[in-house]
Amino acid sequence: MLNIVKQDEVITFTGELNRDTVVNFWPFTLLKNVSGDIVFDLAAVAHVDTAGLAWLLQQLGQANKANIQVKLRNTPQQLKSLALVSDVFALLPLES
Repeated sequence: MLNIVKQDEVITFTGELNRDTVVNFWPFTLLKNVSGDIVFDLAAVAHVDTAGLAWLLQQLGQANKANIQVKLRNTPQQLKSLALVSDVFALLPLES
């Protein structure tokens, strides 16, 4: 299960970000009414697979096209590891 909630400038992800859950968030509409900066808080993500990573990268691309600056907060180590082995780590806009 995956739950995604937007509150002000933060979108919080809770649950599993994987091939079984991301299909429920296609198309991803929470970025439609956003302008400027937004944070994706991933602290409560329990599991990520390559489909979840690909979906997240797709959302980052859509945000970029709409001139929305996204930062990833509390990025799980599993997501970072998948991004490293997939050679897309540099595409993750990690919050410092």
